[in-house]
Amino acid sequence: MKKFIILGIACCLSFGSCDVLDVNPVSTITSDSFWNSSSDAEAYLIGIYNKVRELYNTSYYGEDRGDSFKAGEIGPVSVAWSQQLLESNAPSYMKAYSIIHHTNLLFYKIEGLGISDEAEKNRIKAQCHFLRAYTYFLLLRSWGEVPIVKDPVLSHDITPTPRSSKQEVVNLILEDLSNALSLFPEDGYRDKNYASKPAVYALRADVLMWKAKVLGGGETDVNKAIEDINMVESSGVRLLPEYADVFRNDNKKNNEIIFSFYFERYEVGNLYIASNVTSRTDNLSMAVNLADAATSPNQSRHVYAPSEKLRATYLKNPADKRYAVAMIDLVDADGNIILTQQNKFRGKQYPDDLFFDDDLIAYRWGDLVLLRAEANAALNNIDEALTDLNEIRHRAGLSDYEGPKDKLSVERELCDERFRELFLEEKRWFDLVRFHFGGTINIYEEVPNLTDKPGYPLYLPINYNDMVLNEKLVQTEGYESNVER
Repeated sequence: MKKFIILGIACCLSFGSCDVLDVNPVSTITSDSFWNSSSDAEAYLIGIYNKVRELYNTSYYGEDRGDSFKAGEIGPVSVAWSQQLLESNAPSYMKAYSIIHHTNLLFYKIEGLGISDEAEKNRIKAQCHFLRAYTYFLLLRSWGEVPIVKDPVLSHDITPTPRSSKQEVVNLILEDLSNALSLFPEDGYRDKNYASKPAVYALRADVLMWKAKVLGGGETDVNKAIEDINMVESSGVRLLPEYADVFRNDNKKNNEIIFSFYFERYEVGNLYIASNVTSRTDNLSMAVNLADAATSPNQSRHVYAPSEKLRATYLKNPADKRYAVAMIDLVDADGNIILTQQNKFRGKQYPDDLFFDDDLIAYRWGDLVLLRAEANAALNNIDEALTDLNEIRHRAGLSDYEGPKDKLSVERELCDERFRELFLEEKRWFDLVRFHFGGTINIYEEVPNLTDKPGYPLYLPINYNDMVLNEKLVQTEGYESNVER
C-alpha cells in the first residue's frame, strides 16, 4: 500500500492562473517550507478545488453507463458505455484518493499556521470538509465499498486499508457535511464557484436520498433530505424564467446555480461533457443550419450523440422548450438529419476557435426541486410532489401533469422528468441506480447496453493496478480478479 495514494496536484493561486506543486507521497510540500501562512492554506485549497474539477470533468461516472448517449461519429466510446467493464480496463480511483489526501493534509496543517481570523480559518476548513465529502460520495456511488482514509500520507510506512462498508462511508460523508455546516461563518454565498452552506445542504440532501433508496435507509433520511432542500430554498435560489438562460456562458453565476466549478479557456480549456457530444465543423459541410449550432473545428469530438430514447422522452411532450436547448439536429438541404449534437453547453466563441468553457454545474435549484418531489413521492405525499413537478413543467412550457397519480406512476414520471431537465449534468446514471433500488424502474430494462446482461454489476470494478498496490482489497462482487493474494 506504499503507493495507495499517488499524489500530484496543481495548487493554483487563483482560478485564473496556476503554479504547479509536484506532491509525492512524502514531499517538500508537507514540510515547513510551504506551510507558513494563511495564504498557503488558501492556495492549497484552490488546488484541491481544481483537482475535484478535473475528476468530474468527464462523462464517465455520471452519464456513460446510462441511457443518454448513443455512439457518435468519431468515438471511441468508453467501456462504461458499452458495459464491458473488467478489472483490467476499469478506471483507477487514485485521483479521488489524491484529493482525499490533500484535504487530510490541509486539516493536519491548518491549526499550526496561526491564522488570526477565526472566521476565515473555519471557512477554509468547512470547504475542505465539503470537498472531501463530495469526493467520497463519488467513490460511494461508483464503487460502493471503498477504503476510508482520514489521515494524510506523511511517511512511507503506510498500513494497507481494506474497503469499508457502504454504511461506514456514508456515515463519514454525513459527518463531514455536519462539520462543514457548523464551521461556515455565513449562511449564504460568497461566490458560487466555492462551497457554501447552501451547497452543503444540497449535497447532504443528495446523499440522504442515496442512503434512503440505495443503502436501505428509511423515512427519516427522506424527511431530512426535504428539510435540507428547504434550507437551500431559503438561501434565495429560484428557477430562472427561461431554461436556456441557466446555461448561458455569460450568465454563469445566475440565481438558479447553487454550486459550480469554474471553467475558463486560458485556465483549463474544455468542459469535456460538452465537447464530446458536439461535432467538428469540418464534418458538417452539407449542413444548412450550421450557423445555429455551437460547433468547433478543433475542440469538438463527437464521441457521443443524444440517444433516441432521450429524444423520445422529450417528444412525449412536443411543446417542451428544453428539447431545443438539449440538442440540435444538423440537416441537409432536403431536411435529412446529418447528425445530432448537444446544444446545452454552447461554449464561447474566441477569434481562433470556439471553446467549451461553460462552468461544470454541481447543483442548481431545478435539480433540487425535482429531488424534493422525488422525496415527497417516496413518502406518498403526492400533492407536494406534483407541486414541484409542475413548477418544472411550467418553466418548460408545459401544463400540469395529468397522468396517473398513484405513487409508482408519479415516481416514474419524476424519473423521466429528471432525464429531460438534467441531460448532460452528470446525474443520469446515478438517478437510474437510485430509482432502480427505490423500486420505480428495472435498470436492466432502461439501459440499452444492459438489456442482455441481467444482473450485471452496477458498481465499478477496482482497477488491477490498484488491487496490486493494496493487498487488503477484495474485488467488487460480480467481477473476476487476476490478482494473486
